[in-house]
Order: sequence, then C-alpha cells, then structure tokens
Amino acid sequence: MSQEAVLSVKEQNASDRETVFEIVRTETSSPITLERESENFNVQKQKMDIPKIVYINLHGEVSIRAAHMHAFVSKQGFNIHTIHFRRFILYSRPPNEKELGALKKVVLDLNPDIIMMSVLSSDFWDAVTITNMFRKEVGRYNFIWGGVHPTIDPERCLEHVNVICRGEGELALLDYLNAIKKGKEIFDIKNLWIKKDGEIIKNDFRPLIDDLDSLPFPDFSDENKTFILGNRIFHKSPLPYRKYEYHTTLSRGCPFSCTYCIHNYYNKEFQHQYYRRRSIPNVIKELRKALEDYPKLEDMSFWDDVFLTDEKWLEEFSVAYKKEINLPYFSYGHAALINERKMQLMKDSNLGFFDIGVQSGSEKIRKEMFKRVDSDKHLLKAAEIIHRMKIEVGYDFIFSEYETEEELTKGLEFIFKLPKPFKPQINKLAYYLNYEITNRALKDGKISIKDVASLDHETRDLQVVQDSELKKFLIIHYYNLFGKRWVPNALIRYMFKKKFHEKHPVLLYNLSQYTTKFETLRYNLKSSWKMFRRGELGYVYDRIVNKGDYF
Repeated sequence: MSQEAVLSVKEQNASDRETVFEIVRTETSSPITLERESENFNVQKQKMDIPKIVYINLHGEVSIRAAHMHAFVSKQGFNIHTIHFRRFILYSRPPNEKELGALKKVVLDLNPDIIMMSVLSSDFWDAVTITNMFRKEVGRYNFIWGGVHPTIDPERCLEHVNVICRGEGELALLDYLNAIKKGKEIFDIKNLWIKKDGEIIKNDFRPLIDDLDSLPFPDFSDENKTFILGNRIFHKSPLPYRKYEYHTTLSRGCPFSCTYCIHNYYNKEFQHQYYRRRSIPNVIKELRKALEDYPKLEDMSFWDDVFLTDEKWLEEFSVAYKKEINLPYFSYGHAALINERKMQLMKDSNLGFFDIGVQSGSEKIRKEMFKRVDSDKHLLKAAEIIHRMKIEVGYDFIFSEYETEEELTKGLEFIFKLPKPFKPQINKLAYYLNYEITNRALKDGKISIKDVASLDHETRDLQVVQDSELKKFLIIHYYNLFGKRWVPNALIRYMFKKKFHEKHPVLLYNLSQYTTKFETLRYNLKSSWKMFRRGELGYVYDRIVNKGDYF
C-alpha cells in the first residue's frame, strides 16, 4: 500500500490512541422507558417482540467498529440499521444544523426503539448534542452509549443517558437485547452501568471473549445502512473506497502499556489479558469473503495496534496470505519486536506499507514519560532492516508539553540517523480522562483541565499540532522536512546548525507549511487521478464540487 493510501485510511480509522477495537451498546425504548424527572430518568421493564435498533456511527463510513457492531447485532436476529453520520475527517468541528437536520429526518423515518452510539472522548459533545436533540424534540427514543469514553468516564456519561456499556460490548449487548425482548430485568448485566431513580447501578466487568473467531466478520455492505454527508442522505455509499481498500483487525488489544494509550487502562483492568488474536484460517476466510464481495480490491489494511508480536503466527499468516490473498497490505509495528526474520516474512507476503511509532526522538521522553520499551538502538536497527529490504515506511511522532527545546534537539539528532525515504507523521499528544499521562501532566502543571478531551467543548483537534505550538517550538518545523528524497538532510542540518528557527523563524515556518501543503496537494491529485482511472467520475466530480462534504 502506498503512503498516500495510508494517509487516507488514517483519516478514516486512526482516530487517536484511544481507538480501541470496541463494539458499542445501546439503550431501549420500550423495555427501558426514559422519562425526564428533573435530571433523572426512570428505567422501567417492558416486553417487546424484536426491538428496532439504530446505530449512529460517528467515526466514518469505513469504521471497523461500526461494521463489527452491525454484523454482531444482525447475526443475533435483531433489526439494526446503521447511520454513518459524516466522514471521520469532518468531526474536528461540531455537526452543523443541516447535518443534524438530515440525521433527524433519517431517524424519524426509521422510528427505532433504541438508539446506540459508540462514543470516543473526542466526540463526546457530539453524542450529547445528538442525544439531547432527540430527547427534546422527539422524546420517545432510548439511548445507550458504549465504547472508550463510557469506559473511562462512566458517571459523566450517565448524566446524558441512563444505560452505558463499559469494556467489551458484544456479550453484554446480547444479554441486554435478550432481556428487553423477553421483558426481563437488565440491572445485573455485567459491563452495564445503569442510572435508576438517581442512583447508579455499577456492574462488574465480565470475562473477556477468549475466542475471537466466534464473532462475525465486519459488515461493510449497503444493506440496512444510511450515509449522511452534509445535508445529503444516501442509501448506498457514495464513497468508493471500500471497493478498492479493505480494512479489518486480526487481534484485540496490545501487549504494551504506553501511558497515553487506552491499552494502559485495559491492561491494568484485565491483568494484561486483553490482548488476543484470531486464528489464521478465520482471518483468511474473512479476506476471501472480502475478495468475493469486492472483486476490485487492491489493498488491505490491518489496523492491529501491533501486528508482529508472535513469529510463529506471523510465519503461518505470511504463507497463507501469500497463497490465498496476495494483495499489498498495511500494518503497524513496534521497533522492539522487529527482527530480520519477521520483516522478511512480511515482505514476502506482500507488505506494502509499514508504520512504526517512534513517538519521541528523545529516548528519555519515550521511556520516562511514555513508558515505551523501545530504545534508540531498537529503532535504528528496525529502520536499517526496513530500509535494506526496501519497504515503504512511516514513523509516528507525538509532541507533548514535556518536549523541551533540549529534548526536541535530541530528537532531531536521532532522526538524522533514520535512513530515507520515510513518511513522518507529526501529531500532538492527546490527553484523555484518567489516562496515566494525563494524571501526571495535570499533577506536574503541564496542562489544565480544559486540555483534557471532553472536559471543554472547544477541545476537539486533539492530535493536531496547533499554530500556537508551532510558533512556540519552532524546531518542530524541521520534522516536516525529514524523510523526503527531495529535501537533503544536509540542508536541514545546515539550517539547524545556523539556527534558522531563531534567526529566520518566518522563513522556516513557511518552508515547513509549504512542504506540508505540497505533500497534501500531491496526495489529493494522485488520489483523484486514481479514482478517475477507475471510472469513479461521479465521486471525482463530487469531491471537487462538494468539497465540504467529502474532505
């Protein structure tokens, strides 16, 4: 897979480090009737035949989470309709009145009993807005929230809905829907927290699903789906990506516990048992089905947090994948796990693009603040192997309030050692409630409460390095110049040695910005031309004319 394709996919799926592979849950309309009593809602038991469920997906039309959720609920015999509300790249701003109006129209036409949403911290206020819109203007729908944010911030979520699901959701959701269908109580269902008569019923976590093969494959079809782009409503996806790019995960969890990541939280809660992997036959079966459903597929993307944890599993995967699928694929890796054998297996199986988290060029920041296990030695060895094998690679960097000019300078010296070419991904550290790094940064006075995701309405572009930060740490601009064949390291080193960031800050700023804009323009033109050659003329036209809906 090309670097450009990875950029496109990351916009859709790589929503911050809290994008845990979660299936979300919901609340009811009849079985659990919501009635406003000052700020509380009553939860009542009421039998219904087969509840009609609407899942409002806030995370993009190719969301693996949404596709899994839809498939699981449907397989259990329940009536579910998924609304893909806006593109993922648009949720850096709140939904506008036209978008909300389109959503309201679709939901009113569907007339569900239950509305479900998976909520990340970055879209918490969007979920609140949508929930309040239906409560105030319609009043008869019941909501249930699941996902990462209800897991880490349950009490505040229960100010807006009265049923949430924490942790893994499939089995809790199944128990919940079956209880509703049979008119039984829901108050002792594990993973659910329920607000009843102003009190919160807090059920424990249930055991994790040991056999991931037992779950259905994600459903990316148009059946029982609606797509909302701007104020436009589509009953078939107007976006052609899924015909050419397939997205899935082959595991859940991560063996590492970086302080900025949800897996730090999960590994503590579940005693480091959260990481599980699917069997190779199950994976290949899904990918073969994808090829049958989408015969024009050109790329695969595996969004596992860490792909190459087990060499034996990887060897079996590489042989089966090469034989049965053999399309270029994208995956994430971890430098501490990379060796010659693993990378050769991946290259032989048609690895197209590989992404590695460096996070900080300063080993001190990586180890002391982020609790990462990869040393400079690990990273440089991994980079040398990847470069020698001529594998396209990207390196992720996270800037934080702990990056002093001294540490940024160390980071630059480290990056000079990485062999070109590579794609640098420049991000800002996002702070999520109750994460280890957030608690430390608050204690150290590095951030304030308003910097924590979901605690301030305006805190939305969590991973985007803001202009004010670029002007504060001008050294960051050098990072945008790295990795490109057409920008010599000698030039970057000369500029750094001559302290362009101090003597010519405007020139350095403009050079960095124009370099980024050039890369973006290059990607957009290449992507549009590729779609044009594929015959997707309607999409190319809409992408240009209706830019606000598609970019």
